[in-house]
Amino acid sequence: MKRLLFLTLPALVWAESYEQILRYLDDSLVMKSARQMKQAVYEMAKSAEGKNLPTLDADFTAVRLKETPTATFHLGAAPTKAPMGKKNNFEGALTLKYPIFTGFAITASIDKATWQHKQATLKVSDLKRNLYLSATQLSSAIDATDHKLDALKKAKDATDAALEKAQGLYDNGLLPPADLYNIRAKSYEIEAQITDAASQKSQLLNTLSQMTGHIIESVDLYGDSMPLDKETLEKEALSKREDIRALQAALRVKEEDIRLAKSRYYPTIGAAAALKRRGDTLKLNGNGIMNADESYLGASLSWNLFNGFSDKHTIEAARLQKLSSATSLLDYKNRVKRELDNAFLQLGSLKSRLLSAKMEVKAKEEYYKLTEGRFENQLASADELSRAIADLAAARAKVSALKSQIFNQKASIWLMGGLESFKNGFSLPSV
Repeated sequence: MKRLLFLTLPALVWAESYEQILRYLDDSLVMKSARQMKQAVYEMAKSAEGKNLPTLDADFTAVRLKETPTATFHLGAAPTKAPMGKKNNFEGALTLKYPIFTGFAITASIDKATWQHKQATLKVSDLKRNLYLSATQLSSAIDATDHKLDALKKAKDATDAALEKAQGLYDNGLLPPADLYNIRAKSYEIEAQITDAASQKSQLLNTLSQMTGHIIESVDLYGDSMPLDKETLEKEALSKREDIRALQAALRVKEEDIRLAKSRYYPTIGAAAALKRRGDTLKLNGNGIMNADESYLGASLSWNLFNGFSDKHTIEAARLQKLSSATSLLDYKNRVKRELDNAFLQLGSLKSRLLSAKMEVKAKEEYYKLTEGRFENQLASADELSRAIADLAAARAKVSALKSQIFNQKASIWLMGGLESFKNGFSLPSV
């Protein structure tokens, strides 16, 4: 009985909310890959910090010479040879080294790695922002296609009803065959449009499913946008948007490159200490000739005085790269402001078009009712009725499409201000 009940119930399609789709993106394969790359950069930053700590190395060598080392002494008439070592030689050492001063190279390397990690973190956030933008566009397009399908199905029902009436008139000899065939052709045309719209929806759903890593069968589009203020949002974008902050971090990386290049002008000072022993056995207790204990404490200083002006050109190259990055950042900010200006203009245009489209729907509805009544009284042709039905369906689909576009435009504008602006402004606090 339960099986029969299950088979008779219509298949339910679970509509994913816009908020849930954004959550799926957070765990998508693209985001996982980006986070793994960010973690790799983090480990590189930690690796750079290790250069500022002392190093401890353990070494052990074992050598067997072909001949015993000897020294020749000329005492008297005949030279005398004396052993100076053993054939078996073992050496063990525990060495501690510490860079006392490197011309700020190590500090600059650590700071550079830190800013590279910051840049990688911001790139991951910006990737999420761009994924949100793409998912918003896809979700809006799916929603518009859904409403287009609804409008086409209503048009199909109206056409089928008109066809039934036309068939009755034709059977009673009150309608010429051409008018009947005209309505029937319009029914087939609308059916083809429904098939095409359903195909478009499936393609969009497939793309969204691939992006999120979850099978999306339907989208429930909603979201309550706070009032938009262009001036406030522009300030938010220029100060907090992830891609701009990533470019600013890249600029700091260039600054550290200059410090690294300048470090070549300074000497490097290091210190080392070792516990070292040697011998002709593994006990390392000497070989009877040389000292068993060769431990030491030492320091080194190295200073490059001239290298063919290479350091000078390296510093100039780093300085120009920083200048280029700063110029690119300024240009990028100007582009962001221009894109925001255009986005607000587009939103205003969409709102105006929506108002016009709503009035158009009212007009088309009244015209359809009038034409339907005239057709039933044989005062209007089948062609007029078909056009009235098609025009009403197109007007309804246009309104739905504009509503979806406005949703997409509002969400996109908030995302253009950055993830923080979007979360605060689009009333999706759990995203």
